[in-house]
Amino acid sequence: MIRSLYTASTGMFAQQINMDNIAHNISNVNTTGYKKARVAFEDLLYTRLPAPRTGPDHTTLQLGSGVRVAATVRDFSDGAVLHTDQMLDVALNGNGFLGVSTDRGIAYTRSGSLQVSNGRLVTTAGHPVLDTRGREILINRDISHVQIDEKGYVLGMRGNRDDMITLGQIGVARVANQHAMVAIGGNLFISNESLDIGAPGQNQRALLMPGFLEMANVQVVEEMVNLITAQRAYEVGSKAIQASDEMLAQANNLRR
Repeated sequence: MIRSLYTASTGMFAQQINMDNIAHNISNVNTTGYKKARVAFEDLLYTRLPAPRTGPDHTTLQLGSGVRVAATVRDFSDGAVLHTDQMLDVALNGNGFLGVSTDRGIAYTRSGSLQVSNGRLVTTAGHPVLDTRGREILINRDISHVQIDEKGYVLGMRGNRDDMITLGQIGVARVANQHAMVAIGGNLFISNESLDIGAPGQNQRALLMPGFLEMANVQVVEEMVNLITAQRAYEVGSKAIQASDEMLAQANNLRR
């Protein structure tokens, strides 16, 4: 009876983490560049029980001990794009990330809401965006009307001149093993791989869409279905604990 109590409790604990993850996905439905996560489960150790018979066709008896959360896996599929018509908004269409400089080194993001701050092209969180050579894109104070074209070139006007000059080109970084990336918050991911950055569209890198933002790839209806499924699994686990408790109580009353 004690085994069934423990086994059912592992299922409830795993489903609680699953529901927490689903709630996190739903809460970020309007977060630009957010990539939804799913919980991966794996079964726990098995106990081998004595077989009722021997022989060439005997069956091995194994009793499992429950489930545990193995990992959270990110879905890096593209999200829907939103037309903002803002000159410094950019969406990535395809494989790749924007490389940014942070206190933890180089990080990666799909959130293309950019701005000019302290003479640099930065994200809304203030992280400098990297160019095709992994360097920050600098913008002098006398530059105005800064905008981004479809090839990732950052353009602007100097002083009273009417012609546009090129200030740099936004780089698109590739990560070979995206599922090994670690989310650190703020729409950022880090990777142990060395920086692989180049021009948009080069070597199957993502293309840029100026005036657009990539939204979260979260489907609310799908997440609600997953939430109901997790809730039902949690409820069944609690009923299994209740049934095991009642059976244990009956066994304790046999002597009375």
